Amino acid sequence: MTKIVILYDSNTGNTQKMAEFIADGARSISGVDVTLKKVGEPFSLSALLLDVDAVILGSPAHYAFATPAMRDFLSCIQGQVVDGNFEVKGKLGAVFGSYGWDGAKSVERFALEMQNIGFKMYSSVLAKATLLPIPQLKQKTLEECRAFGKNIAEQISKK
Repeated sequence: MTKIVILYDSNTGNTQKMAEFIADGARSISGVDVTLKKVGEPFSLSALLLDVDAVILGSPAHYAFATPAMRDFLSCIQGQVVDGNFEVKGKLGAVFGSYGWDGAKSVERFALEMQNIGFKMYSSVLAKATLLPIPQLKQKTLEECRAFGKNIAEQISKK
């Protein structure tokens, strides 16, 4: 069975909705098990990351960076790798996020941070604007999220 973990932070609910649609897309592929968690919820990091094939991280932009909670979480993953509790070699990493004004670069920066830890990164990031005055995701964006999850699941299922 192929295992994907999707971990996200969300301030307004947009990134959570993106995570849910990405998970839905990944689950549409037979033989794929998806775990969806919000950073800050209680869970065992080492148990969650054990034997996964892909780790997908999502965050809204916070002053053109991932949120502090997500940056701290990525530092925890890096610590687990350094301590030898988690091996990222051969594991696919992917990132997604939502932003208002200047946050698209935050998602790309976040992908680079995952790559520096040792993840083999998915070929693209998914960054979607939720501009004011109505900061809501459009249905087209949600369908792109579903396709993003499906494409990742198809890629790792073929290994």
